[in-house]
Amino acid sequence: MNNEDFEELILKYISELPEKFKDGLKNIDVIVDYDNYSHKDLSEKKPGEVTLGLYQGLPYTQKPHHFRNMPDVITIFKKSLDSISANDDELAKNLKKVLLHEIGHYFGLEEKKLKELGY
Repeated sequence: MNNEDFEELILKYISELPEKFKDGLKNIDVIVDYDNYSHKDLSEKKPGEVTLGLYQGLPYTQKPHHFRNMPDVITIFKKSLDSISANDDELAKNLKKVLLHEIGHYFGLEEKKLKELGY
């Protein structure tokens, strides 16, 4: 899948969120890293581990709402998603799952809860 179509899918998936979640997304950037598997030092990774997405910030549930700070960031690693996807349809499905997983972190959900929800 080309980069433009990949970015359009991200915008589509965000636009499909229920209004209460879209309205809650404030001061957050979603960026795509096209070239790297991860910003993590490779020595920190377990063999076979691939980073698909990364949330950096303070979860919404912990933010002081009167305080203005730098935007939170969700990074999507396209090269990693490409590596686990057999075709464009599978890539789109994996992208949606990863994006919703990282948005879940923004709203304060922990890994265990996200796994229970299928993300």
